[in-house]
This record gives sequence, structure tokens and C-alpha cells, in this order.
Amino acid sequence: MGLIKSDENMRVRVFNEFLALDYIIKHKEIFYILRTINQLFKENNPKDHIFIDYVFANLEKMPQRADDFEMLYQMLKSDNAYLRNAVILFLRNYGKEAKPFIESLMNNPDKDVRIFAINVLGDVNFEESVEMLKEFIEKEKDINALMTAVDYLGEIGREEDIPLLESIKERYKDNPYVEFGVNLAIDRIKA
Repeated sequence: MGLIKSDENMRVRVFNEFLALDYIIKHKEIFYILRTINQLFKENNPKDHIFIDYVFANLEKMPQRADDFEMLYQMLKSDNAYLRNAVILFLRNYGKEAKPFIESLMNNPDKDVRIFAINVLGDVNFEESVEMLKEFIEKEKDINALMTAVDYLGEIGREEDIPLLESIKERYKDNPYVEFGVNLAIDRIKA
């Protein structure tokens, strides 16, 4: 008898949680939604995946406010890999609308944030990705951030991007790490 009641309580709890999520989503309180799922799902529990999926599947518009983007950024840094991947998929599905957010990360003074932005850009990979990578490569001074971008350009770049890559070898002509990474990117583009 206790088992049946416990199962019934679980169904009621799940139903109530879905109703609460549905209410928040319908009222377009994106910051609140993002903050709530970031707080609730800090750890990767497979039982929570359905709630994370439900929230992102039902967001009808891209976040607009600085607070919304800050919360997306916090979620991208989460220890919960499932949540991070859900955010990346969400950004991928919004394509161009995610561009200002990714650009703001790419221009962050912290090199680790810039590297992170390049990784997100590589995962999102929308139409402007190649141009954004090329602009980043032209201005980036940190070698690790630069080579992260070179690596992604090797994956999604075109033959006409090879001269830019060659110019990097010239800029860092005494650096074997750069030469190796650039040659690898060029080989991938040519393949």
C-alpha cells in the first residue's frame, strides 16, 4: 500500500512541476526560467533531463536582456554536462539570434571566456561562424585562444581561408606549436 501511495505522490509532484514550468514559460519570464533551472539542475541527474528538455523545447524566443545572457553564460559553465549541452543546442537552433551573445563572449577580457566562446561557436556553427572565426583570428593576441580558433577554422573553413592561416605562421614564425596547429588546420581544409 505504501508503494502505491509513493508512486502516486511522485506523479503528483512531476505533474505540479510541469504545471509550474508551463506557467513560467507562457509568461515569458526567461531570466527566471534560466535562473531556476540553473539552480535546480547543478548536478547531472538523469531524472532531471526531462525537465531541462521541456524548458528549452518550449522557450519561444531568444533571451534579450543582459541578465538573460549572463544566466545563459552561467549555465554554459555548469558542472552539469547535460545542461551545458542543452544550452548549446538551444543556441544552435537560434542561429543568427545567438550571434551577439557569442560575440560578447568572444570580446571578453578574460582569455578563458574567449576560448570558451570559440568552443561554443564551433558547436553552434551557423552561417557567420567562419567570418566570426576569421575576425577573431586577425585580432586575437593570446596564443591559446588563437589556436583554438585556428583549430575550428580547420574544421569549417574553406580554401580561401588558407592565406589567413599562413599569415599566422608568419606572425609566430619561431613557435613550433603554432606551425603545427596551423599546418594541421590547413591539411583539414584541403582534405
